[in-house]
Amino acid sequence: MKKFFRIACGVAMAALIISGCHKKDELKEYMDGNLNPEMKPYAVCGTAVGGKTGGITTPSSGVKYYWLDNVRKDTTWIGEGRIFWWVVPDSLGQFAVTEYAVADGYYQDSYTSYVTSIAPWLGGSLQGIPEPKDSIQDPRDEQWYYISEIGNLIWFSENLNWYGSGSGYCKADDIGYVMGRLYTWKEATGGESGSGLGNGPQGACPPGWSVPTNEDWEDLAKTVTGEEHPFLGIWNNVGEYLTVDATFNGDKIWPYSIKTFHKNTVEFNALAGGMSLGKHSNFEGIMSHGYFWSATEKDSGRAYYRYLYYDLPDFPFGDVDKENVGFSVRCVKKK
Repeated sequence: MKKFFRIACGVAMAALIISGCHKKDELKEYMDGNLNPEMKPYAVCGTAVGGKTGGITTPSSGVKYYWLDNVRKDTTWIGEGRIFWWVVPDSLGQFAVTEYAVADGYYQDSYTSYVTSIAPWLGGSLQGIPEPKDSIQDPRDEQWYYISEIGNLIWFSENLNWYGSGSGYCKADDIGYVMGRLYTWKEATGGESGSGLGNGPQGACPPGWSVPTNEDWEDLAKTVTGEEHPFLGIWNNVGEYLTVDATFNGDKIWPYSIKTFHKNTVEFNALAGGMSLGKHSNFEGIMSHGYFWSATEKDSGRAYYRYLYYDLPDFPFGDVDKENVGFSVRCVKKK
């Protein structure tokens, strides 16, 4: 009796498994394609950012899309190829919003975007910057810039944020209020090389201002250290005199390093604005690197720059392609 019971149970189980395998309505397949709503990763508090629906290629029809606001827990259904507008919270932080794709017979697919809110006014997202002593207004767009007298020149004490060219980090214009925009050398200078103290081209700078030359950078370094610094040098320990110990939404713009301190002795206020590659198609280095153009070209295809790194007290130089790489721009003028 016991032997028969075991056989019977085995047959019954097999029958159950075989029966289950033929229930096609319980099977699901995975979607093909890529959801990428291209939502901007930085935006001013209270403004709306858009994300585009779509991206699923299989199935080719019957796909429905919806968005989940992970902050307010709201769900919004929207058609394929349309823009979903999401309002950034008034508080500072990083917020998530998720796009979902659903279709009968398929597992749902999703993509979560993270948006960092920005308060562009002084003391908002950016804190730790010394109170500015002077400022100028760009007549082209009425944007204000803080300035500092350093050595024989007057320098912008923040990165240029003129929208006439260049790109915001990750193509998010609003991050320019904190970090400035990134420009190729050709965009920064208008394709014009310069040399001599205060003799750089205007380029993307406001009228009366210019992109700093190699000699302008040398004057800055001499003012900071009291010593001559030929441009083609590493400039040991100069970087820590130019960087500022500031925060962006509470996070250090220059991560902590035992190797360097952020003394900001001349209120240059250097920030880690990162860089762009491939004519602003890729971005990297924000909150760890700062790159600054010189208006002086090396040759017909390359131009000079200087850079800062959070784990390095120096201010080295380099040269790079004029048209594919994007760096920050500081503007200068003679006193």
